[in-house]
This record gives sequence, C-alpha cells and structure tokens, in this order.
Amino acid sequence: MKARVIYVKGHELSEACMRKTVDSLVKYEWDYEVVEGVTPNTLDEDEFPWKDLPNGRLASMKNHKNPEEKRKYRTKKSCLFNNLKFAQDVIEKNESMIFLEHDVVVTSPPPKDTGVEYFCFLNIDGAFKKPNVLANYPHLVDWYKSHSHGLGIQDFPSNYPLRYNKENDWKGQSITPGLSGYILTVKGAKMLLDKVEKYGIEQGDFTFNNRVIPMQYIYPSPIKFQKINPNLSHKL
Repeated sequence: MKARVIYVKGHELSEACMRKTVDSLVKYEWDYEVVEGVTPNTLDEDEFPWKDLPNGRLASMKNHKNPEEKRKYRTKKSCLFNNLKFAQDVIEKNESMIFLEHDVVVTSPPPKDTGVEYFCFLNIDGAFKKPNVLANYPHLVDWYKSHSHGLGIQDFPSNYPLRYNKENDWKGQSITPGLSGYILTVKGAKMLLDKVEKYGIEQGDFTFNNRVIPMQYIYPSPIKFQKINPNLSHKL
C-alpha cells in the first residue's frame, strides 16, 4: 500500500514535521508520496458542492457570531476536503491506501490491509496520550488503559466512549479519535463519498463515524505522534 503524507506547503513547522515523517517512512521502507494539503486559501468548495450537515459543528461555525469561530469554518472544511480528495484517489487507483498527517512518524514496517473492510485507524496507542487533545479527557484515557486490546485489526467495541454529540442523524455514533493515520479501502472510499454527499459536510474527524463508514483499528499502532503538534486545524 502507498502512504500519502499531507502537509501545508510554505508553513515552516508543517514542512519540518513532514520531513521527520518522511525520514521514518524511509527507515521502515514504506512506499509513500508527499502531497500538498488544501488550505483556506486554496479551498475550492465546488469540488464537493454538498450541503453542510444540519446542526453539525461545521454548520455552527459558519453561522457563529464570533469571528474567530467563523474563520475556522474554511479551515475545518479544508481538512475534510483533504480526506475526500484522498478517497477519490483511492477509487481512481483501485487499491487501498494509507493517509498520514504531517505530525506522525511510523514505528514499524507498513501494515497489511488483510482484514480491513472499509476504514482502519492506525494510531490508537497515541490517540489518548499527550500531545493529543483527547488526553485531557479522563474517561477516554481510562477506556484506552482498561480495554483489553487484542492483537491486529479489530472493530471499535460497543463500550468505546468517544461519540458524536450533535443533534442530527449521527448523534451517538462512535467517531474516530482523529485522522492522524488510517487505511482506506476502495469499498470504504466509495461509501465515504456516498454518505457525505447524502448527509452533508461536517468536521473531518466527526465525519468518520459508524453511521458513515464501519470503523476498525489496529493494535499495536504502527505510527505515533511527534512531540510537537502544529495543530493547524485550529490555527490556519
């Protein structure tokens, strides 16, 4: 499988993180490509001209009275578009691929997609540890530490606590703990695009939920976060 590293061209910290990611990919002999990500300045909303998900977080940003929240609308939409464009390329290449954000490093040889049906998260070990923001929520950290993780690819369990909480069709669904790294199959890419067109545009990590696409994860994780998190989904 080819891995795609997304980064922000011209952003010094993003480019520095991306180089660390690439160094680790070379070390562990991953097949990879580096792709410039969509930003608010390059966002073309006509690429996916779909409505915003009603009562979603993204829709609330667009209509927010606070200028800072309103500004985040195009930033968060750009992040989602990176994932939707990736899904298009998975379909075009007709093979599973790996999506990696610029602030991770790989820690082992590339995983096999055997057993991945649609979507497989690759960073469950780092999702509930600092510098990731989810480490600030004790109930999430407790679940990760107490859950008996089997080896290999597995479904997100019924007691997984990170849930979508907005008042719409997705409420109560398990959501991925970020999009730092994942495998997407061709079947998964088709389902993702179909469901987003059906339901609407929402923040990226909220979009990957069990109502949109069945979710799996791999344990132990083949990637981890770098020590510095650029957190550009809030800052661009």
